[in-house]
Amino acid sequence: MKYFKTAIIDYRYLLNRDYPEKASLKLVGDRYRLTKLERNCLFRGIVKSRIAGERKKKIVRIKNLAHQPMGIDWYNVLITVESYLKGVPIFLSDDGLVRDSAGIHGSYRRSKVTERAISEIWQAILRLAPSRVDVYLDSPVSHSGEMANRLRERLQRIGVKNFNVEIIQSADYPLKSYEGTVASSDSVILDNAERIFDLSRYVLKRAFSFRPKRIEELGDVNTPDDVNMPG
Repeated sequence: MKYFKTAIIDYRYLLNRDYPEKASLKLVGDRYRLTKLERNCLFRGIVKSRIAGERKKKIVRIKNLAHQPMGIDWYNVLITVESYLKGVPIFLSDDGLVRDSAGIHGSYRRSKVTERAISEIWQAILRLAPSRVDVYLDSPVSHSGEMANRLRERLQRIGVKNFNVEIIQSADYPLKSYEGTVASSDSVILDNAERIFDLSRYVLKRAFSFRPKRIEELGDVNTPDDVNMPG
């Protein structure tokens, strides 16, 4: 992480001047000899200032969530909470949302912390008291059918009456135009949704008193052995 802060400055500078994202990441990453994990932190955490500002304006306060519908990008939220439980560094991105430093969505698999993560997410949602809950799972993720059934059973067991759990090719599609508040940190969803809530951050704060560091404040970033970085 010796040159990481300098790399952040350079990468943000290029994005704000409309240089291509991937080319800029490669240029800065190669210039400072960043690791794959460090490059991933840049890619996930640094956002063009104009876009970051627009997203922040959409973030809904907790007091305005009760009795309103909530759409959840399930794996996006679950993976962030699980990452924290595994010891993966979680940081505050430029757009005001927390993200994990691994970014393992496409290769997600259940782990020993999955049940704890699911439990904490639903306890948090019950406390927020939305009028209905719509949960979307990406079908390409392995065992999504089993996960969906587990979620339906849990929701019934804890007394949530108005809910829908749906397996879909990509959670992006319904959540981009969702009529309610969206829980996700996915860029495509954030830039199209009208109302945003950082459910992952709320869960971690409520359950573990977690306060995220800004990406500039990250120290040495290491990924635990049981977490696979995306290829």
